[in-house]
Amino acid sequence: AVAKDERLPISELQRSLPDGWIVEQTLNGRYLFMSPRHSGIPNSWKHPLADYDEKAYELPKTSAHDASLWHLPPYEALSYTWGNTDNQEYVYVADPANPSQTSSWLRVRANLANALRHLRYPDRQRTLWVDAISINQADIHERGRQVKRMSQIYPSSDSVIIWIGPESEDSKLALETLQYFSEQVEYIISHRWGDAPNAQELDWWRDGHPLPYEESTWESIVSLLHRPWFERVWVLQEALSCDRVLLQCGRDSIPWVNVRKALLVLRQKTSVLPPNIRGRLFTYARGLMAPPLASSEHLLLWTRNQKCTDPHDRIYGILGLLDPRIVAKIEVDYSIPVWKTYSRLVLAEQEVYQKLNMLNHCNITTRGQGHPSWVPNWEQPIEGANMGYLSIRRFYASARSSAVAKLIEPAYHLQVTGRIVDTISRISHNLTGTFPEVIDEILHWAPREPRSDVYVSGGLSIDAYVEVLVRGRTSDRAQGNNPCPSIRQLSEHLTQVVARGELDDEAARKFKDCFFVNERLFSTREGYLGVSAEGLREGKFLSMFSLLASHHSKIGDQLSVILGCDFPMILRPRDSDQYEVVGPCFVHGLMLGEALKPPLKPPWKDVLPVTRGWALSYFINAQTDELLKDDPRLGPLPTEWEEIQTLNPFLPPFVFRNKENGYVSMNDPRMSAESIQQRGTMLNTFDLV
Repeated sequence: AVAKDERLPISELQRSLPDGWIVEQTLNGRYLFMSPRHSGIPNSWKHPLADYDEKAYELPKTSAHDASLWHLPPYEALSYTWGNTDNQEYVYVADPANPSQTSSWLRVRANLANALRHLRYPDRQRTLWVDAISINQADIHERGRQVKRMSQIYPSSDSVIIWIGPESEDSKLALETLQYFSEQVEYIISHRWGDAPNAQELDWWRDGHPLPYEESTWESIVSLLHRPWFERVWVLQEALSCDRVLLQCGRDSIPWVNVRKALLVLRQKTSVLPPNIRGRLFTYARGLMAPPLASSEHLLLWTRNQKCTDPHDRIYGILGLLDPRIVAKIEVDYSIPVWKTYSRLVLAEQEVYQKLNMLNHCNITTRGQGHPSWVPNWEQPIEGANMGYLSIRRFYASARSSAVAKLIEPAYHLQVTGRIVDTISRISHNLTGTFPEVIDEILHWAPREPRSDVYVSGGLSIDAYVEVLVRGRTSDRAQGNNPCPSIRQLSEHLTQVVARGELDDEAARKFKDCFFVNERLFSTREGYLGVSAEGLREGKFLSMFSLLASHHSKIGDQLSVILGCDFPMILRPRDSDQYEVVGPCFVHGLMLGEALKPPLKPPWKDVLPVTRGWALSYFINAQTDELLKDDPRLGPLPTEWEEIQTLNPFLPPFVFRNKENGYVSMNDPRMSAESIQQRGTMLNTFDLV
């Protein structure tokens, strides 16, 4: 039977450590003790106190098969890609327990036939679960029923075998490289990485540390990542659903957790990665950061760049990795239009979490023809920069508010509540490229007087501008060590570039996180600065008379904050109180709930320490360094509510529980629509069409 995990919780174990030590959980469930920074002491699998009871932290040894599943025969589950229909073969099907039963033949595709030849034992039976054999793929209703069983079939197996195809001339080199690299590094589920205990190659995890790989080595990894298995949607949940997974290529194999760890750490080494691997690794590794490593946003960005035969499967193919409460709301039905499947995820998120973050995946340029604008089109691949920042729980434009939303049928409009903040009045040329490649447009948009121009929400305009350029990737709101430059550093460099009218190498290095893919800068009538994907429309000047004459005489796209949506949203006015979703945006001065709360008075400022992949909103006194968890603008929690900790990987580390009925919410009860309006902020109800 599987041994019961009786280890101490991380939080309790942390309290037993000497100063400076940290304990975290790795991808395979082990506890890693991380030594104080710059101490020279290696990380360890052992508690730094030698006499500490090992049972409190050692991962219990497990058997392959759970006794609670005694009614299931031991089996292994196969993860593979179907491939094309050329050169199909026949599998002989017989029941060894009943030789008299009539045998039959089943036609299978070449990749499966190849896998079965490599995987069968010459001297004993091997039981495999294979979808093409175990599920009647021609029966659409059976397929739908079996999809929701995937979250049981793979975890219940003795092991999962990932078959990526036969050996090639460089596949062994790729697997050996990933295996050795994985032995030098560790990756923990709070999205940090460092040296592995007993690592032979120290600092290989660091971004700037070179790796001794020739071009042929990098090419072997690129070739591996372009094998069909790495390009499909369905197989990821099969690989991540079980902790006993082996990746096999021909006769060579490697533990899947080592592949995952190596790719996640390599992804962070941007300065040493050759261009041919950087792009592929960036898009693929998003999927490897499934909960609890990061938000479901990573998965949804990942699925858009993967392949699947049926577009329904961009959602159905990752159900096993989503919150079971979300999955329960989504009926697997291949007979309905694809866009309705996508809409069900939007509605499920609103119903379960009272959130509307799926709107962040909408964009007017990728909208399906004739489909509602509030329904994301996950059939369209996503372009690098303009959505990459959406995958990190870093911002709270709606300040942990609860969405107020209702589906209006039969029009299929989504009625939401929020605030229209301003009108977009100016947009840049289309921007694609790195900071040096688009420097002319950047200088054109820079404040004319960097040391004196004041931004609409306070502070210098140059500070607002540089934060927009890097989309908030600065050290200012981080707690502890952070490799990003500060806003002040970025502002000083850009001010010097503006003064000289030309770019220097140091400024280019500081702005390495400033790059664009089919995006535009924009400003509003009141002076907000932001960046968004292509598709914006400038507003035209309206006289005061025309503004007074008609409430609906808005011309141009509107900058809004919608309750329950973590990013500001650009909306396009249609009929009365009806809007079309243009897409999300990054706007300085609106990313941390400023549109829905009173101003934060000095000396307090927002900071966002990261816990378990969530950037949590705290407040620090700039004069005394006092740190507050409660927002000083909101007052105490209502008496019937309390804030509690949770280990649920789909929820923030701290949530709110109603003491009277036990209801748990990720949203702050002080940020309900009613509470927001009681503090003097006017909200609007409008339809997204």
